[in-house]
Amino acid sequence: MDDFSDSGELYTIRNQFFTSQHHKVVSYSLDSFSTENKLKVLEFQVRSSVALSQDASQLIDLGKSIFPEQTDIFDVLQAWNDLMTFGIDESTYFDDVEDAAFELQASLTALYYVKFRKDIASAIQLLVKYTNYNTNNVKELEPYLILVQLYLVKENFSEALKIYNGFQNFPPQARDNIIYQVLESWILSIKGETDNISNSFYFYDEMLSTDFDDDPQGKFRILNVLFVMHMQLKHFPEAEELLNQINALNYTGNENDDFLANQVTFDYLTNNGANVGALLQRLKESYSEHQLLADLEDKNAKFDEIVSKYQAAT
Repeated sequence: MDDFSDSGELYTIRNQFFTSQHHKVVSYSLDSFSTENKLKVLEFQVRSSVALSQDASQLIDLGKSIFPEQTDIFDVLQAWNDLMTFGIDESTYFDDVEDAAFELQASLTALYYVKFRKDIASAIQLLVKYTNYNTNNVKELEPYLILVQLYLVKENFSEALKIYNGFQNFPPQARDNIIYQVLESWILSIKGETDNISNSFYFYDEMLSTDFDDDPQGKFRILNVLFVMHMQLKHFPEAEELLNQINALNYTGNENDDFLANQVTFDYLTNNGANVGALLQRLKESYSEHQLLADLEDKNAKFDEIVSKYQAAT
């Protein structure tokens, strides 16, 4: 039986991990899983702990004692934990990775390039090489998810769509995977058109119906996605209601910068941009390298270039 299938032992925890329900992931007792699945559970729990800004050293030490032969896995997890806890000066692990040898290494190295080196191009290069080498492995789908996300960040929709369409060559069970479902929701949203956006919206709306009361990070992420989709559908009163719900969470952790950027868009659409200046200043103070700020700077530079050429001509 496939442990990731609907009836598999890892189905629920995997879905929770990839939908940012990290509090739920770390709450499981390892003893409730069979021996052959404990390694994957530990991986999810270590990464969820790190996502929650918690030191996962004890979990990693526990894993090393249970699986002493899995040094490669725990070396990656230790490096990721140290990196997120102590910063980039404590380890050169990810800089030393030239070609990823396994899924976890590929995924976390790519995330390292993006988060700490601001080098999306190198992350894409590494993942393309890895996925080209590991084609049609239906249990190694996270690198595809990250790769699609990076292509969308770079506004390279054609390459993201190629990966999505390539899943048609995978066995049917791959398209029942939560990773594929999340990936599909992104593609449908970017494609636009009411039916596509609505299908993507229903996916996240149904996800929200699960219990997020003890998981503010997961709830924040899902509400933020729904906020964007309401804007795409031009459901502005509903978007404003979600905006108020998100603000009521008082969440200041990961992805709050993207929420600020989304508020900029909403203010342009509904308020003639009256509050955009203040929102951009908050974004700049929070994360001065956000993509929206870079795009605006590039746009302003191009405008200034056009103006200077026009003035020179006159």
